[in-house]
Amino acid sequence: MIRDETAFLSFICTLSAIEALAGYRYQETGDTARPGSRFQRFVSDYFAQEYSELASDLWNFRNGMIHGFCPRRFALTHYQSHRHLQTSSDSTTFLNAEDFYAALVQASGAFFQELEGSTELQENFLARLNSSQGGGIAVGPVEAT
Repeated sequence: MIRDETAFLSFICTLSAIEALAGYRYQETGDTARPGSRFQRFVSDYFAQEYSELASDLWNFRNGMIHGFCPRRFALTHYQSHRHLQTSSDSTTFLNAEDFYAALVQASGAFFQELEGSTELQENFLARLNSSQGGGIAVGPVEAT
């Protein structure tokens, strides 16, 4: 998906995946009921430190991308790992698509490893799957009957 024509969409997919994983990880109670709190907490808990420091900015980025195709304070690129997470003179942070996706893969791996060993997390995960806010995470054909 990360090509010139679709790199922009890869960011939306990565942000949506973070949001979905955060929903499966944290129940929506107390502090996690605030908009963006589960997303930011997932970034802080599972992503590398350099992303944790950007958790609030990444939530703002997510809102801009999902609601208006706007990257806000980030400059988006791909095939430019050397620019990833670098900050320009005007305080714009570069996000490289391949590196951002790789960070998601690492974070999701850490989460699924923790999930495997925790009955409580498994119960939360299943509750989210079975809720109207969750649902299955599979894609398949639909057959008319």
